Amino acid sequence: MHVTGGDTSRRALARRTSISRWRQPRLVLGAVLVLASAVAGGWLVATARDSTDYWLVRAEVRAGDPVDPSQLSPVAGRVEAAAADSLVPARDGVPRGVWARDAGPGTLVTRDAVTASVDRGRELAMAVPAGTAPPDLAAGDRVDVWAGPGESGDPSRSTRRVLVDVPVVSLSGVDGTGSRTLVVDTGRGGPGGDVVAALGTGHLTVVRVP
Repeated sequence: MHVTGGDTSRRALARRTSISRWRQPRLVLGAVLVLASAVAGGWLVATARDSTDYWLVRAEVRAGDPVDPSQLSPVAGRVEAAAADSLVPARDGVPRGVWARDAGPGTLVTRDAVTASVDRGRELAMAVPAGTAPPDLAAGDRVDVWAGPGESGDPSRSTRRVLVDVPVVSLSGVDGTGSRTLVVDTGRGGPGGDVVAALGTGHLTVVRVP
């Protein structure tokens, strides 16, 4: 009887000890942290799998220049389906061709940013007086050019738009007179004689096309 009672007491004591350990706050907190870490780790892995690498421009590029792999770097991101369709995923490799327009560092590469070649038309240069063009106008922008009566103030000559939605090829710095030289692409046919005359004698205003 003494032996049996001793065994019973030891088993009861072991059960109480086991239950008391699980009731300790540190053990419960540790178990919760381990479980939370496992769940968070699984979520991070799932997130990483859902993200896609896209091409990002590392340095400023110019329209017409060949695409160089050193200009690009992959960046991981999750974007909406509509936006993802317009971006170039890194898994497709470095896009081949030339830049269709200028782009600055940090710009995501879209599918229409690279083209097989830049088919330029006839370029037309004109002097743009100070204050008659957007100060931040740059190559790749598209503009309308308006010509007014000019210094003569001939009332028979009204202000009219002589160039519509043409791309800017280049824009020089300000010269000694405060003017800049604007070069635009007028297409394969080139400008008509009346357009050239209006640009040469009229007062010009350059408007950026949204």
